[in-house]
Amino acid sequence: MKFDSYTAGTPSWVDLMASDQDAAIAFYCDLFGWECMKSSPDMGNYGMCYQDDIPVAGIGQMPDEIQFPPSWTTYISVDDAAAVVAAVGEAGGQVMADVMDIAGPGDALMGRMAVLADPSGGLFGVWEPHEHIGSGIANEPVSFAWNELLSRDAQASRDFLAQVFGYEWAAMPGTPDGMEYFTAKVDGKDVFGAMDVPAQFPPEVPSHWQTYFAVADTDDTLARAVASGGTALGPAFDSPFGRMAVIEDPQGARFSVMQMPSA
Repeated sequence: MKFDSYTAGTPSWVDLMASDQDAAIAFYCDLFGWECMKSSPDMGNYGMCYQDDIPVAGIGQMPDEIQFPPSWTTYISVDDAAAVVAAVGEAGGQVMADVMDIAGPGDALMGRMAVLADPSGGLFGVWEPHEHIGSGIANEPVSFAWNELLSRDAQASRDFLAQVFGYEWAAMPGTPDGMEYFTAKVDGKDVFGAMDVPAQFPPEVPSHWQTYFAVADTDDTLARAVASGGTALGPAFDSPFGRMAVIEDPQGARFSVMQMPSA
């Protein structure tokens, strides 16, 4: 599905901060068939990834002074990034990177962004669109199809996000015993999910957001990811939302792929 705008509160962009940007670009372009173009050094060498000339994701180089492991970041579209940053502080979150302008070619302003954390430590970004609205496609192969927060305190995370963004939360029925899964709603539509970090995860796994990319064939994508140096974090499995798999790329960033049911 093509997008020319996103309703405020909806995830609109995902990017990866990699320890080796060029290697990450090679891995994901081979896996998904993307084409990636890096900006000039004065604009940070940011890698913009395209599918059929439409931007779908970004891949950047992790700055040396930042000690976080490589990871995908979900960006939520907002009308006013500065106002959201102020609300985050009032709600008990953290501002990891304050509002900054993102320049484009010439004098273009692509947008304004900030990187934030909820009280459980889950990192996410906000994107105030100008020339760049976010991903030009979503919910179709090799674009993002879903995002979810896995939190060490999902109730606190949901309360925080509701206070900052005004979300209404709905419990998903029919989940396995002992598991609670909630979806955030914007104008009555589900826009992302949230749950506690599963009990089987090692205790050192922090709160984090997970990006799901739509693919045409989950099993084939999983096999090719492993052949290219990635790791399968379990076998592919069927779900009510399609066949899924969780993958760790060669640098340790986790993401999911999902083959959505045919319409």
